[in-house]
Amino acid sequence: MAQVIADDVTFGSGRYSKRKRTQVTYHMDELDFSDSESDFEGVQVKKHKGKSVPKRLPKSQVFPFMQLPAEVRNMIYTHALHDEDSINLVATFKHRRRATERVTEDTADKLSGGYRAYSASQINNSLRASQKEVKPLVPSLLAVNKQINSEARDILYANDFIFVDSVALYNFIINVGPVVAKLLQSVRIMTWGYGRALKGYNHSCFAVLAWATDLKSLYLDRTAGYASSPKRCADQLYRDAFVWLEAVGAAKGSVDAAVDIIQLKEEIFESRYWDGTTTRTKDGKEEMNLFRETLRKLLGAQQKRILAKPAKKRKIRGDAVTDEL
Repeated sequence: MAQVIADDVTFGSGRYSKRKRTQVTYHMDELDFSDSESDFEGVQVKKHKGKSVPKRLPKSQVFPFMQLPAEVRNMIYTHALHDEDSINLVATFKHRRRATERVTEDTADKLSGGYRAYSASQINNSLRASQKEVKPLVPSLLAVNKQINSEARDILYANDFIFVDSVALYNFIINVGPVVAKLLQSVRIMTWGYGRALKGYNHSCFAVLAWATDLKSLYLDRTAGYASSPKRCADQLYRDAFVWLEAVGAAKGSVDAAVDIIQLKEEIFESRYWDGTTTRTKDGKEEMNLFRETLRKLLGAQQKRILAKPAKKRKIRGDAVTDEL
């Protein structure tokens, strides 16, 4: 119970005194208080356990991989990083980013069978479920240390990289960057982008492939356009790939060095008709030579334009005409 004790003067004055305040005292009943229990116990906060740091194995239990002979290490690298059936890649999206996905050779043939690509991501769950398991590779092995990276990266990027279309090649190069692109040895493009959405990738893929100046072979299963004559095929390829062609020429010291790297199927020069029939007017080797000759002329003409002296400008002064540099 609470007892209030106040002076009469305080209430009689009509206002409370600033110095004399009402004193209130509280008396707690002994029955309301218990020593055994507390009604004011708060909720106990759970203590968060810190992340357990993995303990390092003692040196006696660590496998001495780097002490193995170089021949044995190369055998391990080849088993972990090399695929005899090549690496087949198709364009896809991962985490809202343009990326590539490995598929089997049969799946790559199915996706490229439409002659031209109309979608930026041709792979789907039904194709993933129907295809066989791809041989697993361990590219994370390159991240162990610098020595393993320098020893094994050439084995990984010496694989034959097969891209279903130009979109897949573009997605792959922009993700690996110029350092890895320079290590590529063999690239194959099965088909090309078509339509307003994907046709631009036929040029963009070669723009980023300009980093790969050490390529030993570039296989093209088809041409990007509808042309089947060697000259028109060379014109179309130069229009799309002149950035890469000139980059390889500058790196090799020869303007037409990239021409010998390009490999084409002889079926490219066949004339196709609506009923599926094809015709060929010349021999395959003769058509290939004409294709290479046309491509060399286009590259040489551009070099001449670059090295040519600037033309004189004609300047008119009244009635007189003079030539100035």
